Amino acid sequence: MATVDSGGVEISYEILNPNSDKVPIFFIAGLGGTRGSFINQSPVFAADRPVVLHDHRGTGESAKPLGVYTVANMAADIIAIMDDAGIAKAHMVGTSTGGAIIQILCLDHADRVQSAAICCSWPKSDAYFLRQFEMRKRVLAEMGVEALTLMTTPALNDPKFFTDNYERMVETERMMIATAPPPDVAAERIDAIMAHDQIDRLGAIDVPVIVVCAKNDAVTPPYNSVEMAERIPGAELNLYEDGGHFFFIVHVDRFNADIADFIGRHE
Repeated sequence: MATVDSGGVEISYEILNPNSDKVPIFFIAGLGGTRGSFINQSPVFAADRPVVLHDHRGTGESAKPLGVYTVANMAADIIAIMDDAGIAKAHMVGTSTGGAIIQILCLDHADRVQSAAICCSWPKSDAYFLRQFEMRKRVLAEMGVEALTLMTTPALNDPKFFTDNYERMVETERMMIATAPPPDVAAERIDAIMAHDQIDRLGAIDVPVIVVCAKNDAVTPPYNSVEMAERIPGAELNLYEDGGHFFFIVHVDRFNADIADFIGRHE
């Protein structure tokens, strides 16, 4: 593992299979922010190429100061990692907040992006999105991390998958509660994603993009992905019939194959 200073914030990252000469791939997590989000993807892709994983600022082993949380800063963290590791360009795969980060990378650092997979994400925080996260902040402030976790897990997961894998869900919740960032940091991270708005800039993206989402995603419903794909020139759209917000956990093999196919066409 390594750390890099990004605007005064220490970011923890690691590279799997660092000696491969193929174009690296970044897997960029959602609001939870930790590298463990891609346990079903990182070893698969690391068999073929370098895989870069990191903990967002404010999560995991990265520093957790106050007053430093914007999606643009999170995008700058990726560039800091690339500069530190000597990576000129990389494939970018991001889910939810990770997809918001990738939008900014495509717009402001296009020369560093080989291809981009924007998954279960959104281009602008609308009324539906804002209501969800305003209530998350309220529950966090008034009831604490445990209540917030128990409230959000069913919304993030496909209902049948949640039910069929309930013991696994409970264990995941325990881990999330135990490793959650301080509440004031978590609240600032929520503020950062609520402020996300790149919708009017998407037409300027000029890198290969695929937009992926499940039709029953209750957190970032598929109309967000449809609009992004319509606004980004040449973007591909791939909608899964189910899987919820965490569809990439439900449909592991298909998701991995879809991403491998996309990056293979844009190597």
